[in-house]
Amino acid sequence: MSETQLKELPSVSQVLLEVPQDIPLHINYINHLIRSQINTFRRQAQSGVLTLSRKEIITTIVDTIQQAANPALRQVINGTGIVLHTGLGRAPMSAQLLRDLTRELSGYVNLEFDLGSGKRGDRLDSVKDHLAAIVKSESALVVNNNAAAVLLTLNTLAEGAEVIVSRRQQVEIGGSFRIPDIIRKSHCILREVGTTNRTHL
Repeated sequence: MSETQLKELPSVSQVLLEVPQDIPLHINYINHLIRSQINTFRRQAQSGVLTLSRKEIITTIVDTIQQAANPALRQVINGTGIVLHTGLGRAPMSAQLLRDLTRELSGYVNLEFDLGSGKRGDRLDSVKDHLAAIVKSESALVVNNNAAAVLLTLNTLAEGAEVIVSRRQQVEIGGSFRIPDIIRKSHCILREVGTTNRTHL
């Protein structure tokens, strides 16, 4: 451990003095970033490999904070050949749709309010009949990801019962969507059939 190197570490307040006042980040998050960076430099100092001066350390931390203030989502070119790419946000939204959404959501809307009766409504009223007609079902429910859809479907239709899944379909998608886990959380019983490459009736 180098005591000289440890003395180069700035305090949180010293770094804060160099952070631009107009940076669009919450102060708690800024403090978190500063402490995290200082801890990283402290480990380097304790290992005797810290080569930066205090001024350079502060500059590095401020640069990290400014990078964190940049939008995380950026436009990219989809050159994969996959139109509905899960890693790229699936289907792009049209400019006209975004303009309509901006107009509607820039103020209050009757999300759960029935304007005709003046009483509380249901947030699904505006979409469930349309979706039910398209898929020819009695009713419909909208959720924002496949895991939620599978969990709600299984829990509603098969809670406590067996759910048959081909071994070839026990996939992991996106690092967290695992069919056996979803079935277990739905309070259903997983029954595996077939093999990893083929399943026959």
